[in-house]
Amino acid sequence: GGESSMSTRALSMLLRGAASASRSVAGRAGFPAMQSPSQRFAQACIAVPHARSFASKVPISAVKELRERTGSPMMDCKNALEASGGNVDAAIDWLRKKGMASAAKKESRKSADGLIAVLVDESAKRGSIIELNAETDFVAKNDVFKKLAVDICALNLAQQQPKALDAFKAEKLASGPKSDGEVSVEDAVKELAATFGENCQLRSVDSVQVESGLVVSYLHTPQGDNVCKLGVLVGLESKADTQALAAFGSKLAMHVAAAAPKYLTAAEIPAEAEEAEKVIFREQAASSGKAPEIVEKMIGGRLKKWHDEVCLLDQDFLIQGQDDKKRKVKDVLKQAEKDLGAPVALTGFARVKLGDRSS
Repeated sequence: GGESSMSTRALSMLLRGAASASRSVAGRAGFPAMQSPSQRFAQACIAVPHARSFASKVPISAVKELRERTGSPMMDCKNALEASGGNVDAAIDWLRKKGMASAAKKESRKSADGLIAVLVDESAKRGSIIELNAETDFVAKNDVFKKLAVDICALNLAQQQPKALDAFKAEKLASGPKSDGEVSVEDAVKELAATFGENCQLRSVDSVQVESGLVVSYLHTPQGDNVCKLGVLVGLESKADTQALAAFGSKLAMHVAAAAPKYLTAAEIPAEAEEAEKVIFREQAASSGKAPEIVEKMIGGRLKKWHDEVCLLDQDFLIQGQDDKKRKVKDVLKQAEKDLGAPVALTGFARVKLGDRSS
């Protein structure tokens, strides 16, 4: 018994000495001494004052609300709320900024697919056409992508004056793919990129308007309501019967889709574009070895042929029966005036084919 008591006391003293030595060595080494679990928790709460109250600041209901409002993944919603002190609106801004950053990284990837959206207003006096690009057909078929394309087209339709693409991107949409409130067109497209993880770009916006007459649209290979792979708008100034004018306009729009004109008339061709063609024709003609005056006549003939290919009014009209005589578009317009009993002027057109970088 005595020996056992002595052994117990010796062991106790040895343990106390070891603990003291441990605290001394730990202190000199810069490490905290050993602590009980309760001491460590208390120390953590002192170091992070909000640790115990954090859970109450980001309730699951807030995470759920943010997910429903933005469609973002659950962990993104949780991180956004943590960074925003539990404020849902601030978290939405945080997510949008995060989405934009993600989209910026994807801008270097090629956007080869997408949709053309086409709309004409109720008066049929104004039409809008836009191209929204994505990387894959899979994304372009999604309803979220289609909705944004049509929303952007509708916003362009509502503009009092046509805007260049960069200026139009600053215009405000009522909502975006991840925004319940107003958002710029540019930011909405970035939200779209963040939603799908693809490079999405608004490539072009255009419009056609008439004072008296109709704007007629044509959608080739439709992909849903008001969206397609090739879209056309044609503007006709006339006081002719509306239905008859619309039927004629539809044929013209189909011709534009098939013939791909670049200009309405030769007068619209930029001087530099015509001069570039002349240089090519001159080099081709010079290699023939003919006299200079003959070369110049050859250049004139080839230039006229080029005009017939790229100018709408000078093109051969393609939408006609097999037995019909070949006619120019300008001749078809003259015949339409006789048939409709009123002057008809083709004042403008827009043709956008998905992925066509020559338009």
